[in-house]
Amino acid sequence: MTTVAEIQEQIEKIRASGDVAPPYTWIGSCSVTKKDKKYTYYRLMKADPNHRIKSGKPKTKMVSYLGTANNEKYLKAVAAIERRNQIEKLLKEVEKLEKGVSATQTKKRKPRQPALTTLVMELIDQVQTLQTEIQELKQQLSTAQK
Repeated sequence: MTTVAEIQEQIEKIRASGDVAPPYTWIGSCSVTKKDKKYTYYRLMKADPNHRIKSGKPKTKMVSYLGTANNEKYLKAVAAIERRNQIEKLLKEVEKLEKGVSATQTKKRKPRQPALTTLVMELIDQVQTLQTEIQELKQQLSTAQK
């Protein structure tokens, strides 16, 4: 099991390895056919969650033109988005670990028995008490008859 410090170290290594894409960014593509050949061009897109269009979707904007799939700009953008996704995944792990620690610290109580088990145990005690009372009554009855 990894600790929070180890995960933070991994995050720092990822950040040191290169640019990290900002949140709400992705790579969009556009395909064009010219003289029976299909060309695909890529661009870096960004959504603004604070501004929405009439349909309710976030307003999007082109950040930069990336060119084709073998262009250096495109490859750097793909790597930056991958780094961002790795960091987000690690941050979720940290959050889970912190929630787990806080949950175990706040909930220190004895494990409860299920309700049915408790009822059965009470019934067994009552039956045993009744059995001893019946035997006592039988003894009193037999001594009274003599």
